[in-house]
Amino acid sequence: MQHIRPTTGLLDDRDEDWRDTLFYWHGRVTWVGGERNVVSWRGSWLSTVASHAPPAADFSSSFNFFELNFDVDPMRARQFATGDMDLRALLQLSGEFRGHYLMEPPDGAGYRRAYRDDAHEFEFDDRIEDPPPEIGASDPLPPRAPQQIPGAPLLNVFVVPPPPRTPRQPGPYVLCAARGRNEFGTFVALGHARRFRSGAEDAVELTLARRYVRDDDSRLRWPLRDILRGVQAPIRVSPWEHSLPCRLQGDVIAEQQRIEAERQRERANHIPQPFAAQPLAHHTDEYRRMMDRKRTRD
Repeated sequence: MQHIRPTTGLLDDRDEDWRDTLFYWHGRVTWVGGERNVVSWRGSWLSTVASHAPPAADFSSSFNFFELNFDVDPMRARQFATGDMDLRALLQLSGEFRGHYLMEPPDGAGYRRAYRDDAHEFEFDDRIEDPPPEIGASDPLPPRAPQQIPGAPLLNVFVVPPPPRTPRQPGPYVLCAARGRNEFGTFVALGHARRFRSGAEDAVELTLARRYVRDDDSRLRWPLRDILRGVQAPIRVSPWEHSLPCRLQGDVIAEQQRIEAERQRERANHIPQPFAAQPLAHHTDEYRRMMDRKRTRD
């Protein structure tokens, strides 16, 4: 997969606070078929500054609908076509989402209209997670530490805050990472596909949390595989709650080092300007006028 080319978005001139918003996309994965072996992801999206995904009822009542499609190889297609929603069909699956989503214009003028991403690539993890029951309030948290991305500079590590005690719904799960760009800017996303069973219903739900990032964000250049490897937290906690910060600590430090290096170069190349000699006090016109007035009084 090619790296996402940074672009200046419509929102990039706004205050940085807008990047604190997470956009949660939640929907069902269903088989469509056809010559391209199309699989569809349909649902709705919501935005919030909270790191917790909105409840399912909020998605159900949202009018921000989306429909994104992607293609699968013939072997996976045969499994999807049988109606068997085994998550093994998603393991190591990568590709491009294409489709549209509904949204009100950013300026608030007019009704919802369809938008499309210029690029939107995704990749699923290579393993299935089946988390045990949620930890209790008195249970100790497991040890956690930032993860160094293989092949990345040492400073590029995730800032991992303590996880909120928000249980995920029963699994199993497969992690998913995505990245793309549109007219609003560049973004990265993290989430998971979950096998959903309710009575006779057997389906796969995919939830991705999208974060718009700066054009110099390192994650725009990393392979999606490395973004998945950077997720370090209990599997019972949703990945966007701990591994999708606005900025990476390494990027912040690198920017500070770049600014300091520029200052040092400016100081090293600075040429002192000669001191502009000022006339002595008794050589100025003001001094001469003062002395003339004094002689007149005398």
